[in-house]
Amino acid sequence: MSKNLGNIIKLTFSLGLGVLIVWLTTRQLTSEQIDTIKNIFTRADYRWVIIGPVIGLFSNVVRAERWKMLLDSIGYAPKRSNVIYSVFVMYAGNLLFMRLGEVTRCSLLYKTDHIPIDKSIGTMALERVVDMVTILLIGVLLMFFQYKLLFDLLNTTILAHYSETLSGTGTVLILCALAALGLGGLYLLYRLRHHSLIGRVWQFVRGIFDGLYSIGRLNNPLLFIFYSILIWVMYFLMIFICFRALPETASLNMWAGLACLFFGGFAFIVSQGGIGAYPATVGAVLVLYHVAFEVGFAFGWLVWSLQTAGVIIMGVLALMLISRNFSLEQKN
Repeated sequence: MSKNLGNIIKLTFSLGLGVLIVWLTTRQLTSEQIDTIKNIFTRADYRWVIIGPVIGLFSNVVRAERWKMLLDSIGYAPKRSNVIYSVFVMYAGNLLFMRLGEVTRCSLLYKTDHIPIDKSIGTMALERVVDMVTILLIGVLLMFFQYKLLFDLLNTTILAHYSETLSGTGTVLILCALAALGLGGLYLLYRLRHHSLIGRVWQFVRGIFDGLYSIGRLNNPLLFIFYSILIWVMYFLMIFICFRALPETASLNMWAGLACLFFGGFAFIVSQGGIGAYPATVGAVLVLYHVAFEVGFAFGWLVWSLQTAGVIIMGVLALMLISRNFSLEQKN
């Protein structure tokens, strides 16, 4: 296969991936939703709408810098550009399948910088723990200052849904059983770690834990904390700046932005890439701040669509760039 033909195939695959993501994330819209969204899209002030997603893309660069700190702390020094590309690919991959992006970004760094996948998975898991703690702190802040507004929303939607699920399936007992099985499995792996096959599995598990312990080896913990805060500040600005795009949302305060950030974050857990769930969640939250649900719902689609478009474009571009890098690595 010639070099030019190989590049054409890579380009076709990358562009096809982008088209597939667009189709998967738009095919579920109803005609009424499309009409409402069109109206909002027509009269939105795009000077503000475009700034928000751009800030969101820069937050991915900050996330990459934070991840590189963790990888450096366990003795690996990946090329900065490769780490950045892999993070952009991760977000695009997650639009296709849940957690596909996380696996992909670790695999890409293995190809480009020879970082063992188990080690990078451990650092990635640590990142998720830090992010979960951060979003929970945002929730505590909201409940402290916006308790009257948000309690009804939390109680009648999220808690009501999960209470039915828990009571109907005995999820608590299932989680306890799974935790016991997990601990038992780890103990069994440890006891049988000298066997060849079990030994490989045990080494992989140990690698994950080594990645988790990376936070204790950081050269600059304060910079890590700063990056962690900055990521979520940028997430907040993505929404807050976009408020200025419509007359109905232009006067909303920072608490409305934090509420959309908090509840909208969980919407991405409910549905793949947040499709459907994110606009509905934003619409429900903005009702509490005297914005009609239809407007808030359409505003959610506006923000989600442009941010998703940015993720797709940058993800496909990053995949093309990092593919060149590990192709060159293989030649060397």
